[in-house]
Amino acid sequence: MRSHKTSAKLYEFIPLYGNKYIEFEVKDCTRVCIILSKTPAENDDMYEIIISGDARERSRIRKICDEGRCGGIEKRLNFDLKYCAFWISLENMAIKVGLQGEEEAFMSLTCVCESSELNFISFDAGDTGTWKTLPLNTGKPIDLVTTKGMPYQFIRVNKEDKFYFEVSSRKDAQLLLTTTPKILPPLYKIIIGELENTQSTIRKDCSKYLAYVYTPYILNDNEYRGFWIDFKEDCIKVGHLNESCPFLCYRDKEMPELLYLGVRTGPNAKGMWKLHGPYEVTQQYMNKDNGPPCCTRTSEGKPRCT
Repeated sequence: MRSHKTSAKLYEFIPLYGNKYIEFEVKDCTRVCIILSKTPAENDDMYEIIISGDARERSRIRKICDEGRCGGIEKRLNFDLKYCAFWISLENMAIKVGLQGEEEAFMSLTCVCESSELNFISFDAGDTGTWKTLPLNTGKPIDLVTTKGMPYQFIRVNKEDKFYFEVSSRKDAQLLLTTTPKILPPLYKIIIGELENTQSTIRKDCSKYLAYVYTPYILNDNEYRGFWIDFKEDCIKVGHLNESCPFLCYRDKEMPELLYLGVRTGPNAKGMWKLHGPYEVTQQYMNKDNGPPCCTRTSEGKPRCT
Protein backbone atom coordinates (compact mmCIF):
# COMPACT_ATOMS: atom_id res chain seq x y z
CA MET A 1 0.00 0.00 0.00
CA ARG A 2 1.15 3.54 -0.60
CA SER A 3 2.22 6.06 2.02
CA HIS A 4 -0.33 8.49 3.41
CA LYS A 5 -0.19 11.93 4.96
CA THR A 6 -2.46 12.14 7.98
CA SER A 7 -4.23 14.74 10.07
CA ALA A 8 -5.18 14.65 13.72
CA LYS A 9 -8.54 16.28 13.00
CA LEU A 10 -10.33 13.15 11.73
CA TYR A 11 -10.22 9.43 12.29
CA GLU A 12 -9.52 7.83 8.92
CA PHE A 13 -10.67 4.29 9.63
CA ILE A 14 -9.32 1.37 7.62
CA PRO A 15 -11.26 -1.93 7.81
CA LEU A 16 -9.17 -4.86 9.03
CA TYR A 17 -11.42 -7.57 7.50
CA GLY A 18 -10.60 -10.08 10.23
CA ASN A 19 -6.85 -9.49 10.24
CA LYS A 20 -5.44 -9.73 13.77
CA TYR A 21 -1.79 -9.07 12.90
CA ILE A 22 -1.01 -5.72 11.30
CA GLU A 23 2.44 -4.62 10.14
CA PHE A 24 3.18 -0.98 9.34
CA GLU A 25 5.99 1.50 8.73
CA VAL A 26 6.28 5.17 9.70
CA LYS A 27 8.60 7.89 8.41
CA ASP A 28 9.56 11.46 9.30
CA CYS A 29 7.47 11.90 12.45
CA THR A 30 7.94 12.44 16.19
CA ARG A 31 4.95 10.38 17.35
CA VAL A 32 2.40 7.97 15.93
CA CYS A 33 -1.17 7.78 17.21
CA ILE A 34 -3.15 4.64 16.35
CA ILE A 35 -6.84 4.18 17.11
CA LEU A 36 -8.46 0.74 17.24
CA SER A 37 -12.26 0.64 17.12
CA LYS A 38 -15.22 -1.72 16.83
CA THR A 39 -17.03 0.57 14.37
CA PRO A 40 -15.94 3.27 11.87
CA ALA A 41 -17.16 6.04 14.20
CA GLU A 42 -16.33 7.30 17.68
CA ASN A 43 -17.66 4.92 20.34
CA ASP A 44 -17.01 3.57 23.84
CA ASP A 45 -14.90 0.63 22.62
CA MET A 46 -11.87 2.45 21.24
CA TYR A 47 -8.21 2.07 22.18
CA GLU A 48 -5.37 4.51 21.60
CA ILE A 49 -1.75 3.50 20.96
CA ILE A 50 0.94 6.18 21.14
CA ILE A 51 4.43 5.35 19.87
CA SER A 52 6.73 8.18 20.85
CA GLY A 53 9.88 9.47 19.20
CA ASP A 54 10.29 12.26 21.76
CA ALA A 55 12.09 11.67 25.06
CA ARG A 56 9.61 14.02 26.77
CA GLU A 57 6.64 11.74 25.98
CA ARG A 58 6.03 8.13 26.93
CA SER A 59 4.71 5.41 24.66
CA ARG A 60 1.38 3.97 25.83
CA ILE A 61 -1.78 1.97 25.20
CA ARG A 62 -5.03 3.07 26.82
CA LYS A 63 -8.79 2.89 26.43
CA ILE A 64 -10.75 5.92 25.29
CA CYS A 65 -13.86 6.44 27.42
CA ASP A 66 -16.48 9.15 27.98
CA GLU A 67 -14.20 11.00 30.40
CA GLY A 68 -11.36 10.99 27.86
CA ARG A 69 -8.42 8.59 28.10
CA CYS A 70 -8.57 6.16 31.00
CA GLY A 71 -6.65 3.15 32.24
CA GLY A 72 -3.87 1.59 30.23
CA ILE A 73 -0.12 1.21 30.33
CA GLU A 74 2.73 3.69 29.83
CA LYS A 75 6.41 3.00 29.17
CA ARG A 76 9.41 5.27 28.87
CA LEU A 77 10.18 4.02 25.38
CA ASN A 78 11.18 6.17 22.44
CA PHE A 79 11.98 5.26 18.86
CA ASP A 80 13.74 6.82 15.89
CA LEU A 81 10.68 7.61 13.81
CA LYS A 82 12.63 8.94 10.84
CA TYR A 83 11.98 5.36 9.78
CA CYS A 84 10.70 2.49 11.90
CA ALA A 85 8.55 -0.61 11.35
CA PHE A 86 6.16 -2.15 13.89
CA TRP A 87 3.50 -4.81 14.31
CA ILE A 88 0.22 -4.95 16.26
CA SER A 89 -1.41 -8.17 17.44
CA LEU A 90 -5.12 -8.37 18.38
CA GLU A 91 -5.54 -11.83 19.86
CA ASN A 92 -6.40 -13.46 23.19
CA MET A 93 -8.12 -10.41 24.72
CA ALA A 94 -4.97 -8.30 24.36
CA ILE A 95 -3.44 -5.53 22.26
CA LYS A 96 0.28 -6.07 21.71
CA VAL A 97 2.77 -3.81 19.93
CA GLY A 98 6.25 -4.83 18.83
CA LEU A 99 9.11 -3.97 16.52
CA GLN A 100 9.20 -5.66 13.14
CA GLY A 101 11.65 -8.56 13.29
CA GLU A 102 11.17 -9.09 17.04
CA GLU A 103 8.75 -11.68 18.43
CA GLU A 104 8.31 -10.14 21.88
CA ALA A 105 6.00 -7.14 22.26
CA PHE A 106 7.41 -4.03 23.91
CA MET A 107 3.90 -2.98 25.06
CA SER A 108 0.71 -4.93 25.73
CA LEU A 109 -2.67 -4.27 27.33
CA THR A 110 -5.51 -6.61 28.24
CA CYS A 111 -8.76 -5.46 26.60
CA VAL A 112 -12.11 -4.98 28.29
CA CYS A 113 -13.73 -6.19 25.06
CA GLU A 114 -12.61 -9.07 22.86
CA SER A 115 -9.62 -7.71 20.94
CA SER A 116 -10.69 -9.67 17.84
CA GLU A 117 -13.78 -7.42 17.67
CA LEU A 118 -11.65 -4.35 16.96
CA ASN A 119 -12.44 -4.19 13.25
CA PHE A 120 -11.08 -0.76 12.30
CA ILE A 121 -7.75 1.03 12.60
CA SER A 122 -6.75 4.67 12.12
CA PHE A 123 -3.23 6.15 11.89
CA ASP A 124 -2.01 9.68 12.59
CA ALA A 125 1.67 10.43 11.98
CA GLY A 126 1.36 14.19 12.39
CA ASP A 127 1.66 16.91 9.79
CA THR A 128 5.08 15.84 8.48
CA GLY A 129 4.94 12.06 8.89
CA THR A 130 3.73 9.27 6.64
CA TRP A 131 2.60 5.73 7.36
CA LYS A 132 2.24 2.59 5.28
CA THR A 133 0.62 -0.74 6.13
CA LEU A 134 1.75 -4.03 4.67
CA PRO A 135 -0.92 -5.95 2.69
CA LEU A 136 -3.59 -7.61 4.83
CA ASN A 137 -3.90 -11.36 4.50
CA THR A 138 -7.43 -12.54 5.24
CA GLY A 139 -10.88 -11.51 4.09
CA LYS A 140 -13.40 -11.94 6.88
CA PRO A 141 -16.43 -9.63 6.37
CA ILE A 142 -17.19 -6.84 8.82
CA ASP A 143 -20.75 -6.71 10.17
CA LEU A 144 -22.28 -3.25 10.44
CA VAL A 145 -25.75 -2.06 11.44
CA THR A 146 -27.16 1.26 10.22
CA THR A 147 -30.24 2.46 12.07
CA LYS A 148 -32.82 5.05 11.07
CA GLY A 149 -31.28 8.50 10.95
CA MET A 150 -27.70 7.28 11.53
CA PRO A 151 -25.05 9.36 9.72
CA TYR A 152 -22.72 7.87 7.14
CA GLN A 153 -20.10 5.46 8.47
CA PHE A 154 -16.91 6.23 6.52
CA ILE A 155 -14.05 3.86 5.74
CA ARG A 156 -10.93 4.24 3.63
CA VAL A 157 -11.01 2.45 0.27
CA ASN A 158 -8.63 1.78 -2.60
CA LYS A 159 -9.89 2.76 -6.05
CA GLU A 160 -7.84 -0.01 -7.67
CA ASP A 161 -10.02 -2.65 -5.98
CA LYS A 162 -13.64 -3.58 -6.38
CA PHE A 163 -15.55 -3.16 -3.12
CA TYR A 164 -17.83 -6.11 -2.30
CA PHE A 165 -20.66 -5.91 0.22
CA GLU A 166 -23.98 -7.45 1.24
CA VAL A 167 -26.94 -5.60 2.68
CA SER A 168 -30.30 -6.55 4.14
CA SER A 169 -32.81 -3.70 4.15
CA ARG A 170 -36.29 -3.01 2.85
CA LYS A 171 -35.10 0.02 0.84
CA ASP A 172 -32.58 2.86 0.48
CA ALA A 173 -29.11 1.36 0.86
CA GLN A 174 -26.99 4.50 0.45
CA LEU A 175 -23.28 4.67 -0.37
CA LEU A 176 -21.20 7.84 -0.64
CA LEU A 177 -17.86 8.10 -2.47
CA THR A 178 -15.84 11.11 -1.30
CA THR A 179 -12.37 12.63 -1.15
CA THR A 180 -12.54 13.11 2.65
CA PRO A 181 -14.42 11.32 5.45
CA LYS A 182 -16.96 14.15 5.45
CA ILE A 183 -20.05 15.03 3.42
CA LEU A 184 -18.32 17.64 1.29
CA PRO A 185 -18.34 18.03 -2.51
CA PRO A 186 -17.22 16.64 -4.80
CA LEU A 187 -19.06 13.45 -3.89
CA TYR A 188 -21.02 10.70 -5.60
CA LYS A 189 -24.08 9.16 -3.98
CA ILE A 190 -25.30 5.69 -4.91
CA ILE A 191 -28.75 4.60 -3.72
CA ILE A 192 -29.84 1.00 -4.17
CA GLY A 193 -33.59 0.49 -3.74
CA GLU A 194 -34.65 4.13 -3.87
CA LEU A 195 -38.32 5.15 -4.14
CA GLU A 196 -39.67 2.31 -2.00
CA ASN A 197 -37.27 -0.26 -3.45
CA THR A 198 -38.13 0.38 -7.12
CA GLN A 199 -35.07 2.08 -8.63
CA SER A 200 -31.33 2.60 -8.15
CA THR A 201 -29.45 5.81 -8.88
CA ILE A 202 -26.13 7.64 -8.96
CA ARG A 203 -26.10 11.32 -8.05
CA LYS A 204 -23.37 13.93 -7.85
CA ASP A 205 -23.12 16.27 -4.86
CA CYS A 206 -26.35 14.75 -3.44
CA SER A 207 -28.61 16.49 -5.95
CA LYS A 208 -27.99 15.99 -9.67
CA TYR A 209 -29.04 12.63 -11.13
CA LEU A 210 -26.28 11.10 -13.21
CA ALA A 211 -27.82 7.70 -13.90
CA TYR A 212 -30.78 5.58 -12.84
CA VAL A 213 -32.31 2.20 -13.59
CA TYR A 214 -35.57 0.49 -12.66
CA THR A 215 -34.76 -2.21 -10.06
CA PRO A 216 -37.96 -3.45 -8.37
CA TYR A 217 -37.45 -5.54 -5.20
CA ILE A 218 -33.67 -5.32 -5.46
CA LEU A 219 -33.39 -5.28 -1.65
CA ASN A 220 -34.95 -7.55 0.96
CA ASP A 221 -35.06 -7.03 4.72
CA ASN A 222 -35.26 -10.79 5.35
CA GLU A 223 -32.10 -11.78 3.49
CA TYR A 224 -28.77 -10.34 2.41
CA ARG A 225 -28.36 -9.19 -1.18
CA GLY A 226 -24.83 -8.86 -2.52
CA PHE A 227 -23.29 -6.14 -4.69
CA TRP A 228 -19.98 -4.67 -5.81
CA ILE A 229 -18.77 -1.16 -6.61
CA ASP A 230 -15.94 -0.26 -8.96
CA PHE A 231 -14.84 3.36 -9.39
CA LYS A 232 -11.55 3.29 -11.24
CA GLU A 233 -10.81 4.76 -14.69
CA ASP A 234 -13.23 7.68 -14.16
CA CYS A 235 -16.25 5.37 -14.12
CA ILE A 236 -18.55 4.35 -11.26
CA LYS A 237 -20.07 0.90 -11.73
CA VAL A 238 -22.46 -1.04 -9.48
CA GLY A 239 -23.20 -4.72 -10.00
CA HIS A 240 -24.61 -7.86 -8.41
CA LEU A 241 -22.32 -10.39 -6.80
CA ASN A 242 -21.51 -13.24 -9.21
CA GLU A 243 -22.19 -10.97 -12.20
CA SER A 244 -19.42 -9.17 -14.07
CA CYS A 245 -21.78 -6.81 -15.91
CA PRO A 246 -22.87 -3.74 -13.90
CA PHE A 247 -26.53 -2.79 -13.71
CA LEU A 248 -25.72 0.87 -12.99
CA CYS A 249 -22.82 3.00 -14.19
CA TYR A 250 -21.67 6.52 -14.98
CA ARG A 251 -18.46 7.92 -16.48
CA ASP A 252 -17.14 11.31 -15.36
CA LYS A 253 -13.97 12.60 -17.03
CA GLU A 254 -13.50 15.06 -14.16
CA MET A 255 -13.83 12.51 -11.37
CA PRO A 256 -11.49 13.32 -8.45
CA GLU A 257 -9.47 10.77 -6.50
CA LEU A 258 -12.10 9.10 -4.31
CA LEU A 259 -10.59 7.79 -1.08
CA TYR A 260 -13.55 7.14 1.24
CA LEU A 261 -16.78 5.19 1.19
CA GLY A 262 -19.65 6.05 3.52
CA VAL A 263 -22.58 3.70 4.11
CA ARG A 264 -25.98 4.22 5.71
CA THR A 265 -29.66 3.52 5.08
CA GLY A 266 -32.39 6.06 4.39
CA PRO A 267 -34.24 7.96 7.12
CA ASN A 268 -36.97 5.32 7.40
CA ALA A 269 -34.95 2.15 6.94
CA LYS A 270 -32.63 -0.05 8.97
CA GLY A 271 -29.77 -1.92 7.33
CA MET A 272 -27.64 -4.94 8.15
CA TRP A 273 -24.35 -4.89 6.22
CA LYS A 274 -21.52 -7.30 5.57
CA LEU A 275 -18.51 -5.38 4.24
CA HIS A 276 -16.18 -7.68 2.31
CA GLY A 277 -14.03 -4.91 0.86
CA PRO A 278 -11.65 -6.17 -1.85
CA TYR A 279 -12.28 -9.82 -0.94
CA GLU A 280 -14.65 -11.38 -3.46
CA VAL A 281 -17.56 -13.46 -2.18
CA THR A 282 -20.10 -15.64 -3.96
CA GLN A 283 -23.80 -16.02 -3.29
CA GLN A 284 -25.92 -18.94 -4.40
CA TYR A 285 -29.30 -17.18 -4.41
CA MET A 286 -28.44 -14.54 -7.02
CA ASN A 287 -30.35 -15.20 -10.24
CA LYS A 288 -28.88 -13.71 -13.38
CA ASP A 289 -32.10 -14.12 -15.33
CA ASN A 290 -33.99 -11.88 -12.89
CA GLY A 291 -31.35 -9.18 -12.60
CA PRO A 292 -31.67 -5.74 -14.18
CA PRO A 293 -30.14 -5.19 -17.63
CA CYS A 294 -26.57 -3.96 -18.12
CA CYS A 295 -27.87 -0.54 -19.05
CA THR A 296 -28.64 2.69 -17.24
CA ARG A 297 -30.40 5.88 -18.23
CA THR A 298 -29.00 9.36 -17.91
CA SER A 299 -30.98 12.23 -16.44
CA GLU A 300 -32.07 13.04 -20.01
CA GLY A 301 -33.60 9.57 -20.32
CA LYS A 302 -31.12 8.31 -22.92
CA PRO A 303 -29.87 4.73 -22.59
CA ARG A 304 -26.27 4.30 -21.50
CA CYS A 305 -24.95 0.77 -21.94
CA THR A 306 -21.65 -0.64 -20.74
